[in-house]
Amino acid sequence: MKFNRSTHFYIATNIMDSVFKKIQPLNYEKWVDFVNRNQSEFIWYEKTKSGLEAAANIDKVPEDFKEGVVASLNKVSCFKEFDEKKGYYNINCGFSSRNNWISIGFERTPKLEDLKIFVEMAKHLGALLLVDGTGIIDEKMIEN
Repeated sequence: MKFNRSTHFYIATNIMDSVFKKIQPLNYEKWVDFVNRNQSEFIWYEKTKSGLEAAANIDKVPEDFKEGVVASLNKVSCFKEFDEKKGYYNINCGFSSRNNWISIGFERTPKLEDLKIFVEMAKHLGALLLVDGTGIIDEKMIEN
């Protein structure tokens, strides 16, 4: 299986083969626990330069947008692998309680080695690592 930057990766409790299928919620506390246990791999948005600036300037945010900015500073997004040359993180993850999944995005071509930590994350959450919502990536697939 080949991946590129635009390949969509998710962690969810089931495949997303229909817009009418309700996916069971993920456990937010387990998500926070996993990221906190793997701080050598991940950084919360609120601890990044952008997140710290957003928090410091929260009083300047218009009231209509303040709720969204505050929500983004509460362990819903994390990043991995900062690229010093480009000035951004190569991998981003976002927890969506509304959609019941974690989305994973890449700013470069993903490698199987990158996906190992997300297979671990999915297992920790009792969920699946999915490619494009329907293909399951597991340890066996990565090994092969």
